[in-house]
Amino acid sequence: MDSITKEIQVYIVGFDMEKMNPFAKIEKIPSSTGPAQMKKINTILECEGIDIVDYSDDIAITVSDRGMFTEGKSVFEVITPDDTVLRLAGTLLFAKNTYTADSVNLGELSSTEIRDLAENLKIKVIGVIRD
Repeated sequence: MDSITKEIQVYIVGFDMEKMNPFAKIEKIPSSTGPAQMKKINTILECEGIDIVDYSDDIAITVSDRGMFTEGKSVFEVITPDDTVLRLAGTLLFAKNTYTADSVNLGELSSTEIRDLAENLKIKVIGVIRD
């Protein structure tokens, strides 16, 4: 196995429940779709499975597929560039939509795209999942 795995940068937005503070950061994940990429995403999102939602034609949001059912997860309201309102729970991972012949993969966000998200993202915490 290649000891140097190519990585891509993605943008992470979440809410630290212990500190009661939102956070945003850039993370690196393996570029190749497969087990290594999925393991890293699951670690970042603290989940076992994912859902992918389009933020725009070019950018996807990856979230835990059980976020809305996991006590203690913060719930975000995200307004997309076309004014669609999304309600998503847990940490959000923003990545490029990379279209292939038979699927859509996660790709790298450029520094400019991350800066644009950081400056223009319409997002707010609207609650917390409780039993």
